[in-house]
Amino acid sequence: MSHDPDATDPVSRPVGTMTAATDPAGDQAGEPERTILLPRISTDPVDELVERVRPQLGRAVDALQVAAALEAAGHTDRGAQVEYGYSDVFVLAAEVYRRLGPASPGADATGAPTPGTGRWDGLRPVWHGPLYLLPSATFPAVLAVVGRPGLVLGLVVAGTVGWVFSGVTAYAAYRLLGLGRPRSAARLLRTAALAGTLLGVPLALTVLPHGGLPLAAMMVCQLAYQMASTLLVFYRREWWLAATQAPAFLFGAAYLLAGGATARSWAVAVAALGVLAAFAAALHATRAAARVEERPAREPLLPEATALVGVAGYGLCSAVLLFHAQMPYLLDRLDVAAAAAPLLVSMGFVEWRTSRFRMNAVALTRRARRPEEFVALVRRTIGRDLAACVAVAAVPGAALLAGLAHAGMLSAAGTVMTLAHVALAGAYYLAFLLAGRGRYGWLCLSMVVVVALHVGVGGLLGVAPLLGQDGSALADTSLHLGGVLLLQALFALGLLPVIGQVRHYR
Repeated sequence: MSHDPDATDPVSRPVGTMTAATDPAGDQAGEPERTILLPRISTDPVDELVERVRPQLGRAVDALQVAAALEAAGHTDRGAQVEYGYSDVFVLAAEVYRRLGPASPGADATGAPTPGTGRWDGLRPVWHGPLYLLPSATFPAVLAVVGRPGLVLGLVVAGTVGWVFSGVTAYAAYRLLGLGRPRSAARLLRTAALAGTLLGVPLALTVLPHGGLPLAAMMVCQLAYQMASTLLVFYRREWWLAATQAPAFLFGAAYLLAGGATARSWAVAVAALGVLAAFAAALHATRAAARVEERPAREPLLPEATALVGVAGYGLCSAVLLFHAQMPYLLDRLDVAAAAAPLLVSMGFVEWRTSRFRMNAVALTRRARRPEEFVALVRRTIGRDLAACVAVAAVPGAALLAGLAHAGMLSAAGTVMTLAHVALAGAYYLAFLLAGRGRYGWLCLSMVVVVALHVGVGGLLGVAPLLGQDGSALADTSLHLGGVLLLQALFALGLLPVIGQVRHYR
């Protein structure tokens, strides 16, 4: 599969020349030859497609945006195969995105900074992990104000709804951006942010008898923060999000170390102000794109219902997977409750390795000589990335265990739960690869099976806290760890039919 780059990229070839004479007599008379420059004409239909979509997609942020635009223009998987020789529209879009070349640095008409060509620009997702962890420092102070009754229910309900709602919103917004409609994307994001936050009101009313107004306010703030972070990441304003949450992290840490009513009040107040600041910054980020003029749409703007259901189902199952194991321990077992921290810190690294996978796979097509060699190289790449994700999560995991042991708060159940979340980093790497290929059905089915086995087997053994059983926490967390390892195997099994097909990386 090695090839000459010039043979696959006609546009990059030198301008052709030819020698011509007016007539034989002129040549015999010693007339000088005339060099005629031929225009740069590509025989590759992909080059022609690139030039057609360049005015619309010259500032595309990723291949997904290009794929959405190609689908909206009527390109199908069948057309990608027959007209261009690519297996599907997504693979064609990846090649079109590559040939479009990097966008010029700065901010485009959408208000979102275009991807730069700097050395460290590709590492931007790595910092998402610490961003995800910042608000958790305020949890002890919020717990002291809200109180124990209904707190877990409020956290889980608001977290699950926010997870699903923000995921579907981001998916739909990226589709609109891919269709070259940044104004519509901005309107959708702004409306969804307001609607998602207001959705916290009826949710809060359902738990009002269990926690009162403080719990209701916490749920609204939680949804507002999830929507605000979705918008700021969408518009690549991570620094804005960090600036609004850093004070809350510092005051929350101060309360955690020192305690006291005054420190608690300050931590809660600063956290609430941080959420308001993040929400205001998120709405402000949509302003530039909201002023862009758009032509009337001739194609459906929103994704098909099946795609939205798949994204929503994936978000719901992910939330259930994480919350069902930790929910029984959030209030009584700090070492078990804190076990999610290594996963949160490493999620940015997982995102980064996922984004690098396709580039690495394309490079492998130039190294491999036979299809079976390519399959082996791709699987080896996935294995290395999987190990790297687990190793990166293991570093904060080891630090957490060491700190809890030093404080005399570490138990065997906490250790096992931490190991389970470290393993989840690898599972989510595989999940992102599956999601990139639209295999939401397999993702959801795998997670449902793992959750059902954890709860079902735990119920048979009498150690399932979700079923009201007061059994061994070590046995319960060990079942969860086994379920996560099974989940890795199921995700890997789902990748086998598609991940090693060379046509996906042409």
